[in-house]
Amino acid sequence: PDMSQAIFTPSQAEGPYYPVAKPDERDNNLMQIAGAAEQAQGEALLLAGKLYDAAGVPVAGAVIEIWQTDAAGIYLHPNDPGLANRDPHFQGYGEAVTAVDGSYWFLTLLPGAYENRPRHIHVKVKMNGQELLTTQFYFADDVLASGDALARSAGDALTALLVEVTMGMDDAGNPLLLGQRDIILSGYQAGS
Repeated sequence: PDMSQAIFTPSQAEGPYYPVAKPDERDNNLMQIAGAAEQAQGEALLLAGKLYDAAGVPVAGAVIEIWQTDAAGIYLHPNDPGLANRDPHFQGYGEAVTAVDGSYWFLTLLPGAYENRPRHIHVKVKMNGQELLTTQFYFADDVLASGDALARSAGDALTALLVEVTMGMDDAGNPLLLGQRDIILSGYQAGS
């Protein structure tokens, strides 16, 4: 990318619902749990992007973790008050390893809203077990409707946290939301 215009991805709070115990299944398809006949309920979202270091070099081999609510706004976490009602077919947490070109993807769903927060997906980036970034991705329509508290707290960096969503189709011709968000790490150089 053109680093003269780049905005580093800012860190955001991990929040109270980072998995206490990660599920056995940790792949990048959160919509389908292995062996289950049913898929998760909700609007499918293919979230994809590329991971870059501070110089704009793609970062390969990093682990990107995401965790989020199901379509009803419930986390897979013992402290979520709605836990008994969460969608048992939604994985809730996943991991992807970045490819040689820095690309990653997750098949997940549009998270449900809870409390007064705009919908969001939590993201953590690790390399060789070292945490490089913890942040949250948001959706533009929600942020604009949230009374702008988030926009004030993130300032100009908010644009680096917004997922651009368009309408697409999966391989079977079913509607699929396509979300794109690159991650640019500050203070990390690939290969150093």
